[in-house]
Amino acid sequence: MNKSPISRFSNHSEDYQKYRPRYPEAIITYLEQNIGLHKDKLIADIGSGTGIFTELLLKNDYRVLAVEPNEQMRNQAEIRLNQYEKLDHITGTAEQTNLADHSVDLITVAQSFHWFDLEQTKTEFKRILKPGGHVLLVWNILQQKSQFLKAYQALKDQYADRKPYVEKLENTRIETFLGPAATVRQEIYHSRLLNKDELLGYFRSSSYSPVQGESGYEKLVAEIDQIFSEHEQNGFVKLEYDAKLFFSSFK
Repeated sequence: MNKSPISRFSNHSEDYQKYRPRYPEAIITYLEQNIGLHKDKLIADIGSGTGIFTELLLKNDYRVLAVEPNEQMRNQAEIRLNQYEKLDHITGTAEQTNLADHSVDLITVAQSFHWFDLEQTKTEFKRILKPGGHVLLVWNILQQKSQFLKAYQALKDQYADRKPYVEKLENTRIETFLGPAATVRQEIYHSRLLNKDELLGYFRSSSYSPVQGESGYEKLVAEIDQIFSEHEQNGFVKLEYDAKLFFSSFK
């Protein structure tokens, strides 16, 4: 059964915040050097989920308004990030953020752009963005260069009811959304090692994954076990990513 974009991660929020990859620190350096981001700027992180990208901004001492419609994911962020004084949690969507007119300097969207109604979202972003502000779209995209990563992707394709990031299609949508200003692109490589339990948790963080107690879950566990056994080295498999950045001045 298809779920709405807002509710489809409700049963996956704990795995999402625990097992999803973080974003490389180099993103902050890149933004500071290329769009002049500095500490007095106010950032709205839209579709902030469990706060993974939000935390990267907070760790670098930025003030962030985290806008998220899903209660379970927002609760995970509130618990995990409660030590940060420069964070406000907002119940809202990309199409209706509940933020003030022309109030933010940078809008960030990490791993959630593909769920948005783009026409309504563009209108809303123009409303809340200050003149001279920027919009940044980010995805952590898993590479498929190694034999392990190819096998893992093939398993994902068996379960996915849609492929939220299809590069050629999304590039057209991204340019249309960020235009008429020029779209600037950047890729930053990063990687991590996962043990077998972490790999299973990572798969479970996907909205299409069966969770424990659901039909197909035991089959998934066996498939993860097989892929891990075939490709592990010293008890780990290597996940390699390209953090893909797209941004514009959003005139």
